[in-house]
Amino acid sequence: MVEDSASSGRNSGRNLTNSTSQLVKVENDDGRLRLRWTHEGRRYSFALGLPNSTLNRGHAQRVALQIEGDIVTHNFDPTLKKYKPKRLETKGGLTSVSDLFAKFNQVKKEEGLRVGTLCKYQGTQKHLDTFFGDKPASFVGEAIAEEFTAYLKQQVCDDTVKHYLILIRACWDWGRLRHLVEFNANPWTGILERQEVAPRQRVKPFSVAEIQAIESAFKSDLYYKHYADFVTFMFGTSCRFGEAAGLKWKHVADDFLTVWIGESVSRGVRKTTKTNKARTVILSPKIAALLKVRKPSRCNPEALVFPSPEGLAINDHLFRRRAWKRVLGKVGVDYRRPYVCRHTAISHALARGGNPLEVAEAAGHDPRVLFKNYASVIERKSVFVEF
Repeated sequence: MVEDSASSGRNSGRNLTNSTSQLVKVENDDGRLRLRWTHEGRRYSFALGLPNSTLNRGHAQRVALQIEGDIVTHNFDPTLKKYKPKRLETKGGLTSVSDLFAKFNQVKKEEGLRVGTLCKYQGTQKHLDTFFGDKPASFVGEAIAEEFTAYLKQQVCDDTVKHYLILIRACWDWGRLRHLVEFNANPWTGILERQEVAPRQRVKPFSVAEIQAIESAFKSDLYYKHYADFVTFMFGTSCRFGEAAGLKWKHVADDFLTVWIGESVSRGVRKTTKTNKARTVILSPKIAALLKVRKPSRCNPEALVFPSPEGLAINDHLFRRRAWKRVLGKVGVDYRRPYVCRHTAISHALARGGNPLEVAEAAGHDPRVLFKNYASVIERKSVFVEF
């Protein structure tokens, strides 16, 4: 901005320049940095759009020296466009909290994150949009981050709050590397370190009686009997929902004794398994017989074993909301997510004395995670030898 001499006394900020002989002064204008100088009888005031910090003051000093050098060498740009930070010239600005996270979200999407993980990004975006609106990311300090965290705790559980804050902190680090946001210390780091997640009760597996009731109810249900074999398969193999939904006939052995699990489908997107590792699952006689009866005489190897009524991969959201909730309510079984079928299969296998390492391999589980989450159902015996 160019000022005339009559306005020279207005809006004078605190001078942050060390040298009194410097032509271009760096000033603190209500917590924001600006430059002020006089050239050829005109007064100039240039807001940098940056908060007053040690890091930003160093940048302001460099811009000030550039302007002074241009004045001395007669290369000064009176429009001041030459001196605007590149961050402010980025198309779309990317200065607001919402825009910053939206860009981060898009980059992660292009990297091929799973649909379930992207849902967390979308949830985070929604709350950032609601709380911050179009406020610049540069304004976010630890105090504002605390206020946002308090808001989040009123909207979602503590575990989800921590997941969202992890993503936001990563976004700020990503933004700093690309000069989209500047800070001395990531304002979300300290907030995240102070978050404590209350211990949660472990998921209760379905009992044998509940499993039998659920399977029987699906087989006899007028609207949802189409899913009966799918539900029995999940209870009998410990496969993840997406792994069972994405199973093709080419993955089933010709003798029906094993299935190969190396792919998963989520909301129509086919990818590798959650652990990016394939495994072969040995089937029980019950599941082997189910597949043998189910396989068409003229079978396309690429066809799904358990398609939806429309011939597509089963959508976990629609299945849970329509079929699963209705059938569990119909038989009076306490609601638990379809994912608990996997938890149930693992729990019963261990309770019957199955080798934990073999169970972990069949389920595609990290053995350490399995021991941590299922230690209560593993049969305990004395480790001491009787003499």
